[in-house]
Amino acid sequence: MAAGSGIPEVKCFLNGIDLPRVVRVKTLLCKVLGVSFSVASGLPCGKEGPMVHSGAVVASGISQGRTKFWGVDTSFSKFSDFRNDREKRDFVACGAAAGVCSAFGAPIGGVLFSLEEGASYWSTKLTWRAFFLCHDHLGHFIYFEKFG
Repeated sequence: MAAGSGIPEVKCFLNGIDLPRVVRVKTLLCKVLGVSFSVASGLPCGKEGPMVHSGAVVASGISQGRTKFWGVDTSFSKFSDFRNDREKRDFVACGAAAGVCSAFGAPIGGVLFSLEEGASYWSTKLTWRAFFLCHDHLGHFIYFEKFG
């Protein structure tokens, strides 16, 4: 699942198609390593699609609060309210928006991308979540760029 840009896989996941291993930590590690080495070597490939997929995988991991990769289960954590399919899809939509925001530096563009291309179901609550997440992400990006 780490081949290609990752945007079609995220769109399928957000629209209800259950793709195996699309939001797993192994997929994230392969995607990050592959994009890092290909961009560093000068290959003609874009980093925007993999950033969207990486944002979706990170958001999915945060919403679940556990991973099968390291065998850690945090069932007692505060994430138990988010361990349903609807909340996981909302987090993945916000992660995709954050990926677009980090790729282009455009928080409203990230929200609009996630709204238009990603989710088939959208709520006002999800719009505000994605909007504040993108602005927070852009603020951190600018801070680390300036103060390193």
